[in-house]
Amino acid sequence: MEYAGYVCHPASGIALYKKVWPEDSNFVERLEDCIGDSEHEYYSWKKALVGDMEEMPDYRDCSDFKMRASDLETCPEKFSAAAAVYDEVITGVRECVKHYAGCYNLQLDFEEATNFVRYNEGQHFAVHADHGFSYVATVSAIGYINDGYEGGEYHMPHQNMNFLPEFGDVLVHPSTFVYAHASLPVTKGVKYSAVTMYDYNDRNHQDPSTAQYEAPAFTETDQVVVATPFHA
Repeated sequence: MEYAGYVCHPASGIALYKKVWPEDSNFVERLEDCIGDSEHEYYSWKKALVGDMEEMPDYRDCSDFKMRASDLETCPEKFSAAAAVYDEVITGVRECVKHYAGCYNLQLDFEEATNFVRYNEGQHFAVHADHGFSYVATVSAIGYINDGYEGGEYHMPHQNMNFLPEFGDVLVHPSTFVYAHASLPVTKGVKYSAVTMYDYNDRNHQDPSTAQYEAPAFTETDQVVVATPFHA
């Protein structure tokens, strides 16, 4: 994992991490081989929902698949490849979030399920915040598990930012309305991302199946660094 500094102004708190996973991870191929044609109620791609579990394709048009830490113990053998992808992806994301939390003296003990998102050509997610009327989050981590598509930029209107990710990138930033963002329409190819939300605790998260995770502890060898700007 390489820490590339901040995207946009340093005060924005939008941190970029690069080369979080090996180039030969083949996450997309492994996921699609495992769940691409699945009709399982859980281990399959589903039409993405918004707000109070509604379909709003003009606002959010994509499909997703969720997995959380507790699923690793109960995952059917048939879908073990998807579990392995999740385990590798979340290990890298946690390393980034650990560094980010250290920069801001945060203690993030709640980790939501990772949402693997697939955008086919023409699909998008309009401007939204990750913290709002229907959900609580403090920090958002967005991992990019493929590249080679066109369009699909990560757009933050209030930060004047358009960011075209590469495979192995992870963006970490606050989740509130100031950091509202969009995934612009994909114009060619297919885009995949892995989104995980973090919070201080589970007090405002009512889903009993949502798992806690043990936040990585800082050691004497860990360094809290002041980031240098990285302009996308």
